[in-house]
Amino acid sequence: MRFLLFDRVTHFEPGKRIEGVKHVSLTDEALNGHFAKRPLHPGTLVLESMLQLTAWTAIAKHDYKYSIVLSVVEDVVLPHDIGPGTEIKIVGELRGTNPKGSMATAYCEVNGERVASAGRILYAHVPVPDPDVLRARFRYYGGTP
Repeated sequence: MRFLLFDRVTHFEPGKRIEGVKHVSLTDEALNGHFAKRPLHPGTLVLESMLQLTAWTAIAKHDYKYSIVLSVVEDVVLPHDIGPGTEIKIVGELRGTNPKGSMATAYCEVNGERVASAGRILYAHVPVPDPDVLRARFRYYGGTP
């Protein structure tokens, strides 16, 4: 099963920068039974949101010919207090890429305040048989291939 942990792409500069949002809802499966008296969105899922969204900068840079596999993430700061009703702005920036892999950074903001970050993200690239499948998926998420 696939879990998409961002809601939509709001800004995209192919091969450079991407922005998106995640709206934390009380109906999110991750909150089911997670701190019943005061539900909190797990910080690890905020990290996964950053990683998922940021990967699209490298995928687009290589014309959707590669899928992305996370290799390394370093210098991570996770939020500790994000609950239902919160809108998380996610920003990812591609720092370098080649056909074998990419390096990026990402951060999240809530109400203009930085609440999470990943200082260094390394992705490995895996060739895909049909780039149009990835292109269509990104279009569905709100990006423009």
